[in-house]
Amino acid sequence: MPAISMRIAMLAIFTFITLYAIPDAAFATEPPTAEQEPSIEELEADAQKAYREKNWVKLYSTNMKLHKRRPHAPEYMMEIVRAAAAIDRRRTAYHFMLMMQQQGLSYDMDAMEETEGMRGAEAYEYINKIMIEAGQPAGEGELHVELPVRPGDLGDVAWDETRKRFLVGTRSEGKLLSVADDGSIELLLQADEENGLWSIEGLAVDAKSNALWIASSATPDFAGFSPADAYRAGLYRFELDSLQPAGRYNLAADGLPHSLGSIAVADDGTVYVIDRAVPMVYHKPADSEKLEHFIALPGFVALTDISVTPDRSRLFVSDAVMGILLVDPRSGASALLKGPETLNQFGIYGVDYVPGALVITQSGIRPQRLIRLELDAAGAAVETVTPMAIALEGFDWPGVGTLRGDSLYYFANQGTQSGDERARMMVTPLDAGGEITQPDMRVFEESMEQKGQQ
Repeated sequence: MPAISMRIAMLAIFTFITLYAIPDAAFATEPPTAEQEPSIEELEADAQKAYREKNWVKLYSTNMKLHKRRPHAPEYMMEIVRAAAAIDRRRTAYHFMLMMQQQGLSYDMDAMEETEGMRGAEAYEYINKIMIEAGQPAGEGELHVELPVRPGDLGDVAWDETRKRFLVGTRSEGKLLSVADDGSIELLLQADEENGLWSIEGLAVDAKSNALWIASSATPDFAGFSPADAYRAGLYRFELDSLQPAGRYNLAADGLPHSLGSIAVADDGTVYVIDRAVPMVYHKPADSEKLEHFIALPGFVALTDISVTPDRSRLFVSDAVMGILLVDPRSGASALLKGPETLNQFGIYGVDYVPGALVITQSGIRPQRLIRLELDAAGAAVETVTPMAIALEGFDWPGVGTLRGDSLYYFANQGTQSGDERARMMVTPLDAGGEITQPDMRVFEESMEQKGQQ
């Protein structure tokens, strides 16, 4: 694929009307795209062709269609600004620049040669300046421990309160590691013929039920991968204290590729797990011995994480492109999580539920960041957004995380392309962040009133 400064207006969020119950309409799934409409791939190809030919009107119209389909994607908004600047539609360019700035995105529009004719105008210079400032480091976060594990080999992490250790799963060898606060490591499990594990992509600790849940898939990343195992995946239960196998729930062979990932467990013992390859969500009810299909997510392209409220009233599924899907586990109804237009949900890698809020890791946008989304009374919409950590030293595509007490512990360089051989775990307090100060927009408003600011 291929994130916010305390001072920017992305977090000047409008308060949403509190919902005390979620009506059925709130979960109405948007109708699928009509077959006659161009696919995303076709539209992107059209946009690339328009750019090569410097057909700015076509570039603008095509990216507007893409933006409508995937409103959080920064690249489409950037191309709209490019095209609008090229045809001297300054108000349109300013509109999307301001939208991006209010969403906390940090890009320097001077990098596009098409904006040359706008440079020097007060409106342009002001918005571009505060967009650049949005990329400055802010918030709280510090290095907790480094591990001698390649960041790309990390599958998942979970905090085990019973051991007072982090549990870390690896992809290449299917190892389950126990990690202490001093960085010392103990091997607890490793994939073999007896336990049947492959790559470890998901972990969840359910101390109440003495259960350790592992999502494992036969992927080419796995050193013992065999073509005969392709498409196979399963959910495994081990006794948390003894690590003895206690259950294996395989997906039925259906000819589809499968890659089970993040796991969420409700207080009643119901287990949810995402399938990043299909995409789909499966569940294993507490009173069932089967891993069952729960909900299919057509139109989603990159499932990353899942979280559930303890009472199983809300399920949150994150997609790196589409944002967060809110699901009613009892009815199966779903809808994209509502929020103000100034909330950008692109590039989410991790989502964790804490009472009344979601803690989000966004590594697929600039600047990379951690934010806290305060939910309304019904848990159906975002009321307040608080920046927790933005573009901190050590951030290099932050990835999976786990809650421990009043902090989030996360791998800060899981998606790095730098060839790092050591994974960096950082920690950020859940109450990090503070009051948002909006930028002074008088300069922009006054300059827009001046003659010639079209």
